[in-house]
Amino acid sequence: MEIKSLDSTLRARIAAGEVIERPQSVARELIDNAIDAGADEITLSIRGGGIDELMLTDNGKGISREDLPLAVTQYATSKISKLDDLYHLKSMGFRGEALHSVAAVSKLTIASSWKGQQPWTYVVDNTREISLTPQGPDRGTVVKVEDLFSEIPARRSFLKRPASEGTLCRNVLLSKAMPFENIHFTFIQDGAIRSDLPKRGTLYDRVLDIFCEDEAFNRKEFVYMEREFGDFRIRIVTSLAGIRRSDRSRIKVYVNNRAVEEFSLVQAVCYGYGETLPGGSFPYTALFIDDNPELVDFNIHPAKKEVKLRNKAAIHHEIHSLISSSLPRQIPGIAARKRDEDSQPYLAPSAAQTQTSFISPSYVADRIKYDGSRSYQEAEKAGAVCEKPADSEWLEKAKKLFRQQDEKQYEKTQLKADDFWQTESRHFRYIGQAFRLFLICEKDSCLYLVDQHAAHERILFNELKEQKDVQQLLIPVDFEVDSDVDAFLCENAYIYTQYGINIAQKDEKLWTLSSIPHSARENEKRIVSYIQSAIGSEEEIEAGLYAIVACKAAIKAGDIIDDYTANALLEKVFELEDPVCPHGRTFVIRLSEAELREMVGRTK
Repeated sequence: MEIKSLDSTLRARIAAGEVIERPQSVARELIDNAIDAGADEITLSIRGGGIDELMLTDNGKGISREDLPLAVTQYATSKISKLDDLYHLKSMGFRGEALHSVAAVSKLTIASSWKGQQPWTYVVDNTREISLTPQGPDRGTVVKVEDLFSEIPARRSFLKRPASEGTLCRNVLLSKAMPFENIHFTFIQDGAIRSDLPKRGTLYDRVLDIFCEDEAFNRKEFVYMEREFGDFRIRIVTSLAGIRRSDRSRIKVYVNNRAVEEFSLVQAVCYGYGETLPGGSFPYTALFIDDNPELVDFNIHPAKKEVKLRNKAAIHHEIHSLISSSLPRQIPGIAARKRDEDSQPYLAPSAAQTQTSFISPSYVADRIKYDGSRSYQEAEKAGAVCEKPADSEWLEKAKKLFRQQDEKQYEKTQLKADDFWQTESRHFRYIGQAFRLFLICEKDSCLYLVDQHAAHERILFNELKEQKDVQQLLIPVDFEVDSDVDAFLCENAYIYTQYGINIAQKDEKLWTLSSIPHSARENEKRIVSYIQSAIGSEEEIEAGLYAIVACKAAIKAGDIIDDYTANALLEKVFELEDPVCPHGRTFVIRLSEAELREMVGRTK
């Protein structure tokens, strides 16, 4: 077999395959560079889904004439200079592969002005250097990528439709914009502005701007949490229990401002909610971790999607703790809709007002044409911008009006847990069971609907805390754990022992379960599954264990129960200080007599 050295173009395209998968990958790398350049205005513009053309404009410090050719050389970067820098990273990029990879699979044009000096434009076409000419923007950098994969048709055939590729480009800009509320991001697709994220004063506002891009949320149904823990800081913007979805796709994790795929941290968010959310439901969450760079390693995946954290177990625990202790728990109520006398009726906009404001394709073309015939300012004065609405603020005003109305309605339908029981009286009248799930009773001029399963689960939870009967297993159960759980158990196995669960380490990452509480019989597998994933305080572990046992033994949804059992259960419910199940889910709904009368129009 003859061994040959590959030519430079082939080597470049093989390397590019790890970094540039589609237009989205190009957008990701160019946005990183713009952020590292100190830009506070970043615009991503695409045509044909970014396959025909993708352009990124920023107002950063730019690139000098001497550095332009070097910028597209493999392993050339301004972010690091020695090995030790990899463990003190503060920049978004650092590998020195992005522009070289882009230049290997497209026609790449970089026009830049270094700190406002004479601009220069450098063009490379699929690794072939074309020109270096004195023209370009007056400030910052414009990078234009054309005909992606035009010389690699097999690779191009795997791309999606332009509309789908465009959506992926937009999504990557929104993802990159999430942690940088002090940067104005704009996304333009085929000449039309599709996303505009102005600078914001808080991270909370930036996150909600993005979450509300495609879904109309009430902002009061999101909360902000923040806490510092020595080497790291955690910031979270997350939804209350009323906002949820059926998958984890809206749980976003950022480590030192980079979006990462780290399931254990997503898991920590879910554990923080417990079962405040129904089974199979997940929150809308943006989790930001600012960690000591010396404890973080991003040099794993070419796209920097993965991360290694030396203090992952501690971070996991604190995320869980912060959410579970800070998430407001609200009791759902029902209020009749009432027309706000102060609100203005909705007025349909005029024909002139319904025109969409956008930047025309000709304007985009002018911005990327570097033939020296016109400056950027001249292009903008040439009238390429389409006519704007007579009142460009009408849509925002309408949204604000309806948002205020929704917030008023939301406040009416939420009650603080501390104020839930109106009196300490335990007298009530049991009415009956509905849907084989809800127990209905009347108390203190209010109607109460009680989830029988969750209520019984809570009662059993409280009773089980007093039981310490232990049952030895005839056949001990062996189970494996991850390294972070293994380290946790080595120091904290005693937590389980005091609740009748005896575990012992047989080997590294291998443990055995030899006994369980008598009330937990037949639940060995669920207990083992919990131990394999739980990292937390003694209180958190106790709550998790007893929630598992209580849930199994409680009255189920669908069970028909007699009046005696229902009354006995309700008596214990009204003795509780806080009507929540062991998982943290509220199981009581209250309707006042006044609210019911208002619903049917009876005001007297």
